[in-house]
Amino acid sequence: MDLIVLGANHKTAPANVRDEIQLGPDEMGTFYSHIREFREILPELAVLSTCNRTEFYGLARDREAADHALREAVYLHKGILHLNNGKYTYSWVGRDTVQHLFRVAAGVDSMMVGEPQILGQVREAFDLAEKHRGAGALLTRLFNNAVHVGKRARAETEIGKGTVSVAYAAVEMAQKIFDGLQHHSVLVIGAGETGTLAARHFSDARPRALTVVNRTFEKARELASDLGGRAVPWEEMDDALVDARVVVAATGAQEPILDQRRMERVLKRSGRGPKVLVDISNPRNIHPRVGDLDRIFLYDLDALESIAEQNRVRRRKEIPKVEGIVAEEVDRFLAWYDSLEMVPVIRALRGRFEEIAGKEMQKQSKNFHPSDREALRAYTRALLNKLLHQPTTRIRNVEPSSTHGLHKLVAIQELFELDVEAYSNGSREPCQDEGKEEE
Repeated sequence: MDLIVLGANHKTAPANVRDEIQLGPDEMGTFYSHIREFREILPELAVLSTCNRTEFYGLARDREAADHALREAVYLHKGILHLNNGKYTYSWVGRDTVQHLFRVAAGVDSMMVGEPQILGQVREAFDLAEKHRGAGALLTRLFNNAVHVGKRARAETEIGKGTVSVAYAAVEMAQKIFDGLQHHSVLVIGAGETGTLAARHFSDARPRALTVVNRTFEKARELASDLGGRAVPWEEMDDALVDARVVVAATGAQEPILDQRRMERVLKRSGRGPKVLVDISNPRNIHPRVGDLDRIFLYDLDALESIAEQNRVRRRKEIPKVEGIVAEEVDRFLAWYDSLEMVPVIRALRGRFEEIAGKEMQKQSKNFHPSDREALRAYTRALLNKLLHQPTTRIRNVEPSSTHGLHKLVAIQELFELDVEAYSNGSREPCQDEGKEEE
């Protein structure tokens, strides 16, 4: 039984190929139903599919057969041969599979190092696999551990600190100047791709009000409605500029929309206090001389890109620390995976019961005369042997190389909270009479 991964990502495949093989949530049910026909060779499967990667994680009885089945399933489902020619794909097994998923969850395998979305996408991938009966005990443990690795990486390093997005850099800058946006209004000029992204980021910061202006009013109204804001016609932009404390310009205009004279008129009508103007357009929507006005803080694309690049450099410096966490967690997972044998589980089960019995005996021994304590110990040993006889016999009959057997061993460990590794280095070895009832 091998843990495998077959995938294509931003490092191995161009954007058009990634788009064509991506599996959306609405496609997952059909895909999982199809791959279920190969349950004998691929008893467990989870699909992680985003705009930057499509990866298939599985537990395989026959690695080559499972790999072929997955490639054929994508071909039949999508009608494309991108995975079949092997040009865009990677395929790993065992430790490499575990390491890859942990690096993905930690954000070091992303196009944008440390980006936060991937951890949620790993969770969603597992939820869909569970919903469509793809994930079993092994992939459940693997994906839960991957999420744990992602959380550790972000808590113990700065891999996710500081924005690396120009649009979000604008939000962070405005929040620093105003110490939050809860009491301030935001105006976004432009409802195209860049304007929409900026509007969503500012909406997440929960400003007092969010206003959208666009030459096509219907697009402005659609975006504003989606974000719980309001839309204003292009002709009424000056009124919106007067009310706004943060203005984001993101249109495709070839000439500046806001010049010095216009902003002087706006400032005369505005109350006291600064205004933050953010120009994330190319070419510029705000004339550079607007930044010379009192009470105006102007940030253009170059300034925001400089902030984002500084944060990218800082994140890249954190990669070695994250790799250390990944290596540690890979070793821990594989130690658990290797423990899925009957002897370590029997040893841990007995050790767990003996530990509990020992503590109880220590508490109760004071209630017995010294001459009776040896009898108490003998009684406890006999009781343990009787209690453990049937479970031990059942465990000895488990076949770890089968999926069903693996799931049983996982269930036993979880049911009794067994720390197999803790008992694996002890001097106590299972002997022939362990687990047998005393006569």
